[in-house]
Amino acid sequence: MCKINYCTMKNLLLIGMLFFLLLSCEKNTIDKALVDGIWVETTHKMDTLLFEKNNLTFTLNRGTEVRSGNVLPKYLSGSYYYDLLEDSISLLWQFSSSLQETNYYFKVDSNKDQILIGNFFVDSLSNNVILTFSRTQ
Repeated sequence: MCKINYCTMKNLLLIGMLFFLLLSCEKNTIDKALVDGIWVETTHKMDTLLFEKNNLTFTLNRGTEVRSGNVLPKYLSGSYYYDLLEDSISLLWQFSSSLQETNYYFKVDSNKDQILIGNFFVDSLSNNVILTFSRTQ
């Protein structure tokens, strides 16, 4: 009879530890529906973000440029895999040779219909610069 209680206690302890680990690994995410739509960078009004419902990626449109005689999308344009966290966004550019996501500051200001995001694509700016995008749709 003692062996049954010992095994039961051992199993309960193991289940409790697994449950605790699962809870502690949970990310504080924000609702992706808050960012659905098209967003335009407010300073130069040249770069746009397109977040679509139920999509694991968003698209950064930066326009085009001529390189080696060809008209091509500007560097770092395209799709990004993303995960919204409480105060940051985890990004991975679709054409990156790395599989390492990078976190950037991220805040949705619903009152102003704006997104504040750490610089993740403008080479001439520091990574510490916060870019502002306003919703167009």
